[in-house]
Amino acid sequence: MRIFFLIISLLASTMLIAQKNVSLGSVEVVSAVTQNTLGYNAGYYVEFKNNSTKEVDGLRWKADFYDNFGTKKGTKDGQWQSGNFISPIKIGDTTKDLETVWVEGATKVFVRIIEVHWTDGTTKKSK
Repeated sequence: MRIFFLIISLLASTMLIAQKNVSLGSVEVVSAVTQNTLGYNAGYYVEFKNNSTKEVDGLRWKADFYDNFGTKKGTKDGQWQSGNFISPIKIGDTTKDLETVWVEGATKVFVRIIEVHWTDGTTKKSK
């Protein structure tokens, strides 16, 4: 019986470790929250902070969706890019993005940055 509880505890702690936002280098995921409509995750807000020494003009990430019991409901890709009307993220500044997705039963979202692109043309990818 003790082994059973040990295994359950290890699985639960592993699940809790997996459920967190993951920054990349000096670009931080400040927050990520879902927007639910009629039991479906219709989208999410995510906020990033540029703690680097260069302006950021592009981000790619994976968003993992879970229900309140820790059951994974899906993964979606997301990205943000500056352009004609959207300025790069200046050093020390933050930006928010709204992504539209449809994930049934998801109540939580956790974002993992997988690539950062700076205005000088350099990139950093997660391993």
